[in-house]
Amino acid sequence: MAAVKRKIKRFVIDVNTYVTIFINKDTQWLLHYIATNKLEIFVDSHLLFELARVLEYSKIKKLLPLPPAIYLSFIRLISTEITSKPWGISSPDPMDNYLFDLALSTHSKLLVTGDKALLEWESAPIKMISLPTFKKMF
Repeated sequence: MAAVKRKIKRFVIDVNTYVTIFINKDTQWLLHYIATNKLEIFVDSHLLFELARVLEYSKIKKLLPLPPAIYLSFIRLISTEITSKPWGISSPDPMDNYLFDLALSTHSKLLVTGDKALLEWESAPIKMISLPTFKKMF
């Protein structure tokens, strides 16, 4: 009997969601979830820059047991880094337009975010879900 190939599911995870995962010490869960469910997570230079910037906030650093560089290295290890192209998306938060460029450039299925304005955006070019919904998907 031939083995059944499962299609790899493509996702983009917002910086605020990564920070939540780090604060909740859920990195082991994320790694296992990606491997078990054949997920591919994409990042680009914009997302990595924003993540590095946010991880340097003193209020965030106080909540994390490890230095920011460790978290950035973790994300680089579990993700596929690409160069996204601009799609001219005007999201409710212009500072988050890069997320849509990344998601559309990679033909991602979903964007995982904790940003309420994005989650409520009815005309979004890609489906968005919260972290709790993402955790229940598979």
